[in-house]
Amino acid sequence: MEVSCTPGTRVLAFDLAGTGETSHIPMTHDGGAELIDGLIAHARTLGNGQVAHFGLSMGGHYSATTGLTGSVDAAVDLGGPLEAAFTAGRSFAHGMEGIVGNALGFDTVPSPDQVAARFSAFTLRPLLDRDANAPMLVVNGADDVHVPQHDTLVFRGRRDTRVELIEGTGHCAITKLGQVMPIIYDWLKQALKI
Repeated sequence: MEVSCTPGTRVLAFDLAGTGETSHIPMTHDGGAELIDGLIAHARTLGNGQVAHFGLSMGGHYSATTGLTGSVDAAVDLGGPLEAAFTAGRSFAHGMEGIVGNALGFDTVPSPDQVAARFSAFTLRPLLDRDANAPMLVVNGADDVHVPQHDTLVFRGRRDTRVELIEGTGHCAITKLGQVMPIIYDWLKQALKI
C-alpha cells in the first residue's frame, strides 16, 4: 500500500513474508530480505529517491538488516530481534510461538528445537561485526519478554546510531508509543535532512 503523508513524503506499507497478504510465503531470512530489496528499489523511484526503512517487531529485524547493509538511507528498528532472541532453547510467551511458527511456515505449533533450527540463519552477527551502516535508530521497551535487551543494546557505541531503551514498557514499547513516535519522527527528519 502506498500513501502520502507530508508533502514530498511517501510511505510504502507492506506485510512481511509469512504474514497478512503474503502468508503463503514462509518467512526466511533471505526470502524476507529479497522482498524488501525489491520494495527499496521501487521506493527509490519515488520522490527524491531517499529511502528510510521503519520496522516493528520482526519487521525491525529486517530494518536492522537494511540499515546494517546500508541499502537504505536511514533505518529504524523498533523492537526487532537480532541474535539473542534467536538463541536455541529460548521459549516464547503469550502465544508468540504460534504466531512465529505460522510465519515460519509451520502448520502446527513448532517445538523450540524446530524454531531454533529455522531461526539459526536469522542472526545478524555477521553484519554487526562489520563497521558499516546507514544512520540507524534502535528502540525497544526495557521489559520486552520476547526480545532480550541485548538485541537493542548491541548497537550502543556504533557510529551513526542512536539507541533508546524505554523504561516501563515491553515489546516494541507499544504502551509508550506516544513517547516513542516523536523520537522516531524527529530522528528521521534529522537523518534524512527533511
